[in-house]
Amino acid sequence: MADQRRRINTTTYGNLAYDLDALVRQRNLEEAGRVREQERRVQTQPRRQAEVQPRAKASPLVVGAVAMLAAMVLVLIMGYVQLTTISGDVAKMKSDLATLNDQHVSLLTKYEQTFDLATVKEAAEAAGMSKPTGAQIEYVDLSGCDTAVVYQSGAGGLLSDIAERVEQSFASLVEYFR
Repeated sequence: MADQRRRINTTTYGNLAYDLDALVRQRNLEEAGRVREQERRVQTQPRRQAEVQPRAKASPLVVGAVAMLAAMVLVLIMGYVQLTTISGDVAKMKSDLATLNDQHVSLLTKYEQTFDLATVKEAAEAAGMSKPTGAQIEYVDLSGCDTAVVYQSGAGGLLSDIAERVEQSFASLVEYFR
């Protein structure tokens, strides 16, 4: 139908070769009208303003999670502080232990020197002691037989003897059943 309208409106002399640009001009005119209608539609529509997004509110779960994370980081840092303090104390105690071991060795050496016979002899001579002479030596003769008598203080009497014997027999009876 559009082709028929073009032919009606345009004059042709039996051949379209005379006017080669006629179809191009016709199309440009039709398209120009369409573009203007689209521009009119665009202009008639009201412009929309950019919507302002509402402020995002932090949920209590996120706030709690952030607080928990901050507390955990604080506990971790405090743990590292304690670890550093304890490491320093351990290093100090190791150095004290090395010092005490050295003192132990020196004191043990001094202690062993006290029982050295040469040291004892020097200390005795420094105190004015000397070896005994023949006049100072006395011999004791213990060639008799060895006997010992034990005396009990205060005789208890008959009742104390009976009580002792009952006590001894009771002790032997208990020892037997063990």
